[in-house]
Amino acid sequence: MSAWQPIETAPKDGTEIQAKIPGHGADNVIAWDDGLVDCDGADCGGWTFTREQEPPDDWTDGICWSVNGDGEPSTQPTHWKHLPEQSDV
Repeated sequence: MSAWQPIETAPKDGTEIQAKIPGHGADNVIAWDDGLVDCDGADCGGWTFTREQEPPDDWTDGICWSVNGDGEPSTQPTHWKHLPEQSDV
């Protein structure tokens, strides 16, 4: 099993990872999605849930935006690690 690493080092190529999100635990399965468009119509990327899990309340549509639909910052993941071989996350 891999060790936790800072989220800044996580792959941003669509690979699913396990993530720690403050106030939301450490069993979150997310991936970076580059194909997003922000509220201003600009192309952007963001962390998004890839499995049937409940995202934090401040993630709009299951996506971690810099600013969510309520105009507030989304809670950013802080750490990541590779998913276990047989994931039951």
